[in-house]
Amino acid sequence: MKHLYLFGLFFSLHFFCFSQGEFNIWYFGDHAGVTFNSGSPVALTNCATTFYEGNISVSVSDSIGNLLFYADDYKIYNRNHLPMPNGCCFPISSSVSQPLLSVKSLVDDSLFYIFSMDETPTVVDPNPSGLRYSILDMRLDGGLGDISSGQKYLVVPGAQQTSEVLYGTRHHNNKEVWVVVREYNNSNIFLSYLISSSGINTFPVQSYSLIYLHSPSPYNGNMIKISPDGTKLICAYDSLAEFGNFNTLTGQFTPLFIFKYYYSSTSSGGSESSFAEFSIDSKYLYVIAQNATSRENIVQYDATKTDSLQFVQSANLIFSYPTPANIGGLQMGPDGKIYCTHFFIPFLSVINNPSSQGAACNFQLNTINLLGNNGTAGLCQFIQKYKAYIHHSGACSNYLIHFSSDIWPPADSIHWDFGDPLSGPNNFSNLPNPSHIYSTGGAYTVELFVKHNDNRTDTTWQVFNILSSPQPVLGPDRTVCNGVFTTFDAGTWPGATYSWKDLGSGLIVGTSQTYTTDQAGTYAVTVTTINGCSGVDTVQLITTPIPDVTNSPLSKTICSGESTNISLTSSVPGTLFHWTATLTSGNITGFSADSGLMINQVLTNSLATPGVVTYQITPKIGSCVGTTVDYQVTVNPGDSVKVSITASNNNVCSGTSVTFTAVPTFPGLTPVYLWKVNGINSGTNSTTFSYSPLNGDVVTCTLTSSLTICISNNPATSNSITMVVNPNLPVSVAVTASQNPVCSGTSVTFTAHPINEGTVPSYQWKVNGNPVGANLSTYTYIPLNGDGVTCVVNSNATCAVNNPSTSAPVTMTVNPNLTVSISITSSSNPFCAGSSVTFTATPNNGGTPPSYQWK
Repeated sequence: MKHLYLFGLFFSLHFFCFSQGEFNIWYFGDHAGVTFNSGSPVALTNCATTFYEGNISVSVSDSIGNLLFYADDYKIYNRNHLPMPNGCCFPISSSVSQPLLSVKSLVDDSLFYIFSMDETPTVVDPNPSGLRYSILDMRLDGGLGDISSGQKYLVVPGAQQTSEVLYGTRHHNNKEVWVVVREYNNSNIFLSYLISSSGINTFPVQSYSLIYLHSPSPYNGNMIKISPDGTKLICAYDSLAEFGNFNTLTGQFTPLFIFKYYYSSTSSGGSESSFAEFSIDSKYLYVIAQNATSRENIVQYDATKTDSLQFVQSANLIFSYPTPANIGGLQMGPDGKIYCTHFFIPFLSVINNPSSQGAACNFQLNTINLLGNNGTAGLCQFIQKYKAYIHHSGACSNYLIHFSSDIWPPADSIHWDFGDPLSGPNNFSNLPNPSHIYSTGGAYTVELFVKHNDNRTDTTWQVFNILSSPQPVLGPDRTVCNGVFTTFDAGTWPGATYSWKDLGSGLIVGTSQTYTTDQAGTYAVTVTTINGCSGVDTVQLITTPIPDVTNSPLSKTICSGESTNISLTSSVPGTLFHWTATLTSGNITGFSADSGLMINQVLTNSLATPGVVTYQITPKIGSCVGTTVDYQVTVNPGDSVKVSITASNNNVCSGTSVTFTAVPTFPGLTPVYLWKVNGINSGTNSTTFSYSPLNGDVVTCTLTSSLTICISNNPATSNSITMVVNPNLPVSVAVTASQNPVCSGTSVTFTAHPINEGTVPSYQWKVNGNPVGANLSTYTYIPLNGDGVTCVVNSNATCAVNNPSTSAPVTMTVNPNLTVSISITSSSNPFCAGSSVTFTATPNNGGTPPSYQWK
């Protein structure tokens, strides 16, 4: 039966994000299928056909992963799983490993070139038609697609005699395509046909092989594979493989060497291989090698080796199937993993990390369940158009995780997002191979954004599980005494290994969770968990001699009120002193426990006799404690300078001189007195000071003692005296008489009118200078003519002046008594009513004109 293989050149992105999903759906084997549209392969059960022998199947979808068509041995099926009307009966031998290739037109997205490889040369047909092509138009059959009329099975000029191999890769410009085949008839020629916007260039590029193919021949070409970066080519023959360089710019193949496949040491003969695949970074080559017992092996080679011996020696046996002939094909998926099919087994196996060497590539047998549909020999082969893959090394928190970008074609710009927003601006990078540190373990989604030179953009991401690194904490540096052991603990980390290193000598000194030592040095512990993540911490151990107190003597004497001012010393630098204090004798205050380098406490002795305070001083360096010593401080009584002043008088009258006297305490032999009135210096350096104060004056005295030992409060200021100065009050008195002049014999009262007489004045009345009367403010008597009456007032008012005061005399005028007669002038007396009567007054007053008042 014939197999049709279609290969469209599209870009598939690594790790679950595909900007183009043309190759996300695979149909292969016996009605088997998987889809990568969710990121990981999921089995499909709707395949309409069966693929046999070693043929590699093909499935093509649109850019978002919707199926367009696929092919079995010689039919093309549309997305409804029905044969296309004109898509049948390609004359392809069932033994051809790579019979068909599909390339999308560069000028019309609906057109596909379907290249097919005719039967290999046989005795019956030694000259098959070789490489042919058809054109599939997706617009036909109502959009389900079909081979265009008249465009089916057309001969490619110059490729009539070609072997079973047919492969394609993108031109260096990432647009055009190289279709590569191998001539068969006694030839060592590779042919590279360029597919461009102008169509098929019928003049192929010829390259020379190290192996001739002819009929009959010990070798048959089984498969060509070109690495994802387009730089390496392997052509597998029956028992040999040819490895070399491919130039995507020129289409030229340059062979490097021929090698035999790896086979088991139990094998007695050669081995065969039909399938090969490169890792996504083109670093490793995987081949299926069948040994003489028909057991098939998956072998890994280092594809970076260009020396044949080094290449062969790099072989790693990845897997050996326990029964004969059960490994089918190898094909890299859209997720960058390499998948492996097995004959008549309903599972796919997978190489999870193809870019890792040896067992680290992590081959897993029968991991993808095909839900009862068996695999056969081949899978779907794809050629990348664009790629943007993420590679990394490292997986532990708090360590650099190195990322690298695997991009084709070379990008115009790239941008990384490490999925770690808590790292702030460090979460992003525009470098092609950046590094990032994750502070904590967990799942992080790393995204790579790519902008190509043709303005196309692609995004790929991968979820990385960052493993938590241990974080041992040894605590602060320690100081211990010489000879004292100390233990450091790195903490419990289940399943971890511990490595203690003396950083001074570089020697490993311990492998346990704890490390005990008495040797000074800097130590580092490395804790490595079972997942390979490590954490490191360092600590310094300082050893010191036992500290001591070197003060001598261990005593001193101070005066009350002074500071102890003890500077503590030790022969060991860095010593810190701790002390307690007790009262040994006397009554002293101001001492307390403390620590430091100086005891600076003010001690006060309240008694007249000395007292003693004992300090118990303990030297320490870290945890190293020296011997405690006693330090005694004797506190003598302190002499406090004092001065008090008195006034000879206070509450004085204005103008009175007052003498102030200073009474000193501990003045010494040559004291200094400074008198002040209202804060202004006054007087002289004397114990007395005299002046006439004003009311409200404040007088003080400052004493500076000439004593200097155990003296306090020097200079001392006296008490204040505020002066009360009263104003002077002049005393005066005036006397008034109740009447003057008076007639002889008339009693007259005299009244004194004093000024500033006080509250209880005394009065002394005098008549003609002779004291008379009582101590009253009035005096009554019958004066004689010419009497002079005065009053002397003695005031009891404070600050009275002109006291006693004598009034001006009141001189009395006393007139003698005179007679007055009245006569009546009338015709008769008595007289008749209505008659006029005249009265006449006759005074006798010595001629002084009288005054008259008739009544």
